Amino acid sequence: MTTQDKPNLSFEEAMGELQQIVSDLEDNSLGLEASLVQFERGIGLLRNCHAFLEQAEQKIEVLINFKADGEPVTAPFNAAPTAGIADPKTLF
Repeated sequence: MTTQDKPNLSFEEAMGELQQIVSDLEDNSLGLEASLVQFERGIGLLRNCHAFLEQAEQKIEVLINFKADGEPVTAPFNAAPTAGIADPKTLF
């Protein structure tokens, strides 16, 4: 099964399926071929989740102040990694 088989998974559904795949792989209940299929499925889910999070970060604005009339003043969210954290896009 590939990520294209279920293109409308929500972020939460994809994370739940990814957690199940990790659990299945950790308990060694699958054979080699099934493990490879699940591993590939997991990589696809991970990439989809990462893309979803990137899109969400682009929509986030930081509330920085309020105008005198009560209207909020916002600025774009800076999603750049801090403290030397590796960029997750380079992991795969």
